[in-house]
Amino acid sequence: AKMHLALVADGEVHAVDPKQGACGKQLPRVKRFVHFSTFSILPAVPMRCLAAWMMSAAWAKMHLALEADGEVHAVDPQPLSTRQVRLAQLESQAKSMIGTKLSPDAKSVISDVLLPVIKDEIESAISREFVSVQEQLADLVDGLEVKTQQAVTSKAAADTSDNKLDTCRSNEKTALDQYETCEVDRAAKIVSDAQHCQTKRDAALRICAEKDAAADLSFSDLCAPTQCNLADGNMCNMEEFTKAVEGMNAIVKQKHDDYLEKIQQCNAADKVALDVCAAAEEFAASDSCKEEREQAQHQQVQCESDYGQAKVAICSFGSALQGKCVDLSEVRSLIAKIKASDRKDSLSESDRQHEWEAVQRLSCLLEALRDEGDLSQQAATTCAANRPYPHTFDYLDARIAQLVATENVKCDETSVSFSGYWWSTGEKSSEFERVASSHTVSLEDGSTPFLVCSDDGAAGKELLGSAATVVASNKLGEIEASKHFEVSFVFNPKGTASGWHNLFHFTIGENVAKEGDRLPAVWVHSGSTRLHVRSSRQGSKNDGCDPEQLPPLNQDTTVLVRVADGEMNIFFNGNNVCKSTNYANPTVVTQPLLVYASDPWYPSAPATIAHLTYKPLP
Repeated sequence: AKMHLALVADGEVHAVDPKQGACGKQLPRVKRFVHFSTFSILPAVPMRCLAAWMMSAAWAKMHLALEADGEVHAVDPQPLSTRQVRLAQLESQAKSMIGTKLSPDAKSVISDVLLPVIKDEIESAISREFVSVQEQLADLVDGLEVKTQQAVTSKAAADTSDNKLDTCRSNEKTALDQYETCEVDRAAKIVSDAQHCQTKRDAALRICAEKDAAADLSFSDLCAPTQCNLADGNMCNMEEFTKAVEGMNAIVKQKHDDYLEKIQQCNAADKVALDVCAAAEEFAASDSCKEEREQAQHQQVQCESDYGQAKVAICSFGSALQGKCVDLSEVRSLIAKIKASDRKDSLSESDRQHEWEAVQRLSCLLEALRDEGDLSQQAATTCAANRPYPHTFDYLDARIAQLVATENVKCDETSVSFSGYWWSTGEKSSEFERVASSHTVSLEDGSTPFLVCSDDGAAGKELLGSAATVVASNKLGEIEASKHFEVSFVFNPKGTASGWHNLFHFTIGENVAKEGDRLPAVWVHSGSTRLHVRSSRQGSKNDGCDPEQLPPLNQDTTVLVRVADGEMNIFFNGNNVCKSTNYANPTVVTQPLLVYASDPWYPSAPATIAHLTYKPLP
């Protein structure tokens, strides 16, 4: 090109004609500075144009390029590391001016234009970038501190809830044990009372038998003369006979008195037996353990509530911990970028320091050029060394170390302990077991933090909402079958009935013709509220588990049937009441399941069900 561009001190872009030795004809004003990818310094170009070019190349965030078509175009700003390269090029260009006699005008441009721009613009830009990155890190650490405090607070809440649950489970075990003891004592008393009743009845029978025996008298010892001869003169021995009769009369009177006493004793014994047996029957028919049972049920309900609260608190802490770990990862990532070099962005502190050193060397060369001083490399290096990088980056190591030192929120945990214990529960107090336990934790953002939180996933498909009486042949719809699943519902028995009665039935089409016809199905036992739960598996079309615990009449019992992990487990109100380990190979079907409540093959159970929900499991 015969024409070159230069940015002069007045901020205008000018065309330079090298032959004329001046900045030349003015071009239209542009808002950005000029960047030359190549430029041959010609002796005829005034120093103010050269200085302006050097300034623009080092400082510009946006640049102009003169393309082959003769047009001036804006180009993207160069990254920081590229600016360092340009500074080195400028330094080389300045060195090439060694030996050139500068005019006063050129010296003035160096003093009045270029050096102030380097100080006010380039050095200020470096400082602004330093402050910006320092503030960026400080903001992230501030956020990390907030998340840490949230995690600590959440952990304390989870500890409190889990300790409350631990205490509640202990009380539940005690209450259930007291109820079971009451029932054992009651059963023993019923047996003892029955035996006592029988003893009293036997005693009454014996006493009354003695009474009956006492009513019979024998007069075989009383011999009256059948004839006598008055001539004998002994009056037929009537005196002796009279004495005998009088003696017998006394005996009869005594026997009569004894008989009357036997009657009283018999009546008394009968009354005692009747009273004892009536009391025994009354006790046997009474609900003598009602208070203990209600206390155990109340404690169970309380523990289910505490379990729900503990679960929410534990899972909330898990989410808070994951959030803190995300922030910690961002902090560490930013620090790594700040400590890295040649990143070609404004984050690298090393790049920033190198740029500062390059700027200082350029300033030293320009000052030496202006003052016709020493332009040697050693002189420039010595000069730049006297102008050290003025900033010290604070990586906030102490704060960060403190934030990752708190127990259970360090973001290196593989497991977390709350109360330190977990309870296995069941229908009987003997099945309650308190074991030392911690929870395996996942720190990955968005994952399920603890296994106990896994039930908070998809709710499944609700096939029946509010409570409804089950009706034979009532088809609710169709669903896609899952190898592993949960079926939950609220069961409220309104009575009992003779024979099997169906609640609901998931089937591929028939009652029990083949595997897949019960996936699952639930009946109620004859004359009872006991549930009969069946679900197909490979090798059996009618396996299952029947809880011994009886759902109470006219009360809601939340039932959960889970087939997963090689087992069928049944829960009443959150308590595991039945388990089968036969489900290592559950039935797999591809056709949809028909859902009945109740089915067409059995009478419907006298009950209502609500919130019948089918949930596939992984």
